[in-house]
Amino acid sequence: MNQAIQSFFGESRSLFFIVSISLIVLEWIILLFSKDIKSNKEGFVNILSYLLEIIPYTLLGKIVILGGMMWMYQYRLFTLGTEWYIWGLAYLLYDFMFYSIHVLGHKVRFFWCIHGVHHTVEEMKLTAAIRGSFIGFIQGPLTIIFIPLLGFDPFMVFIVESIARIYGLYEHIHEKFVGKQPWLEKIFITPSVHRVHHAKNHKYLDTNYGETFSFWDRIFGTFQTQLEDEVPEYGIVHDKINSENLWDVQFILWKDLWRDIKSAPRFIDKLKYIVMYPGWNHIDGGKKASKYRNDAWESDVKQKEATQILLSDTTPKTLENNTN
Repeated sequence: MNQAIQSFFGESRSLFFIVSISLIVLEWIILLFSKDIKSNKEGFVNILSYLLEIIPYTLLGKIVILGGMMWMYQYRLFTLGTEWYIWGLAYLLYDFMFYSIHVLGHKVRFFWCIHGVHHTVEEMKLTAAIRGSFIGFIQGPLTIIFIPLLGFDPFMVFIVESIARIYGLYEHIHEKFVGKQPWLEKIFITPSVHRVHHAKNHKYLDTNYGETFSFWDRIFGTFQTQLEDEVPEYGIVHDKINSENLWDVQFILWKDLWRDIKSAPRFIDKLKYIVMYPGWNHIDGGKKASKYRNDAWESDVKQKEATQILLSDTTPKTLENNTN
């Protein structure tokens, strides 16, 4: 295994951590002085949630995750080098895996109870990026653990992940600093695009799952730019979670899942509550996030058509009155 990569890995992890903390603190200070921050309590809950996630994740990272990746690398299908284009391929593959696992986090109730913690934030700022679940170590490693099987050095994968996480942090920056960037959206997930992902507006649901590149969303039909007449509202649809309460943030989604499991009379339905999409129920099947989105767009089209008909009906009368 390449010793230079291992050495750079040790140095880069500390550097990326320092950069992340510095950016978070700097943004917080600026928002405080400019009075653009809505809730300091939410920021502290974000930090506490990060600690609850990162401590077990770090312990597992040194034992289970890295060990699993080293084992995968021993049985790799290909032997790849460390040329610049291999790094580029590693980053692309990581971003695709992030997209895939991110979709899983929104489509399967069990994983949503983990990832949904991140979506309980009601204000976009850098600390929102680090709000995670106390059992995030179950879902997070799925993004990287299988990549070495294709021949990518495990330490290379860790470094790529660290770089991507810095970019992911940037995506959560407050809109005061970065607005819409249409020219960048064609390739990258910009802060504006990621705000759409965090929004609970029905038009924005089930969109923008990428971390760095937007072309995965464009390929799979999940891309949505921010609309001029639709300001993002953050939080979770239908759930009344106090974003400033650590207990609510970490456990209410699990509490709701347990309530639904107990309500199901059949064992198969109890299992379905765990593996089906959030919003599924054993009575009528519930409603997917994509259905909410499609309904919202259809309603908007019908409303515009009705407005056009109304205007076309009144315009001739107005012209006739003006003529008389």
